[in-house]
Amino acid sequence: MSGTWMRVVATAGLVVGGLACGSDDEVTVPTANELASRLVDVDTFEGDWAIDIPDDAPEGAASGVVTPAMNDQLPRMDLCPAASAEARALAEDLPWMAFRQLALTVADPIEPPDDRTGHMVSVQEFLLADEPVMVAEMYRTFRDGMEACLGEVPAGEEGPGLAEVMALPEIGDDRYGALLTVEEAGGWAEWRLHSALVRDGTVLAWVLVIDIRADAEPYFTVDQVGRMVETAVGLL
Repeated sequence: MSGTWMRVVATAGLVVGGLACGSDDEVTVPTANELASRLVDVDTFEGDWAIDIPDDAPEGAASGVVTPAMNDQLPRMDLCPAASAEARALAEDLPWMAFRQLALTVADPIEPPDDRTGHMVSVQEFLLADEPVMVAEMYRTFRDGMEACLGEVPAGEEGPGLAEVMALPEIGDDRYGALLTVEEAGGWAEWRLHSALVRDGTVLAWVLVIDIRADAEPYFTVDQVGRMVETAVGLL
C-alpha cells in the first residue's frame, strides 16, 4: 500500500469537523496551512504509523496542504446511483484544503502475489473550511447521499457488499458514521471502510479508517474506530 493514495470506491463516506474561532458575530475561517497543522500524524494513534505518499505526488505533498496539482490526485468518494445528483457531484468535487494518508505497519501484512493473508490498514483524513452556513449545507448534502446508499451493495467491479450505519461518539455539531464492507474482486480479500462525517463550526473533515483483510479478523472494532475519530476531531 505504501506509495499510493487509495481511491475510495464506496457507497458511504465520512467527514470530521473543526472548531470556529471568535464570537457569534465574528467567525475566523482557518487557512489551508492552519488545517494542515491539525491533520492526524504518525504519533496521533497507537502503533507504528507512517505518512503514505505516492512516488509521483506533487512536491510539498508531505505538508498536507492540498495544492491545485495535488487536488487532481486525491481519492474521491463514488456515491451510489441512489444518492442525489447534487450529493454525487459534491462528493466528487469537494474543495479539500488539507489531506493526509497514514499507513500502519502490521505484524501480518498482505504481500501479493505470494502472500494474500493478513491486513493492510490506513487512515485518510480530508479537511476544508468555509463559512458555517456553507459547511452545514455541504454536511447535509454529503450525509443525505451516504444515507441514500445504505443497504446491500450489488456486485460490480468490486462486491458484493453492505453499507450500514456506524455509531460515533458525541463529537462536533453534527456527525454521521457508516461502515462499508465489500468483497475485493475475485473474492480473496474484504475491504472494511469506516467513515465518519462530522460538522463543527467552520471545518468539514472526512476521515476513513480502512482495513483490507484476507483470512483474518477485523483489525479494529467499531468502538476503536470511534475513539480514533474522536482523537482526530480533538486536534481541530
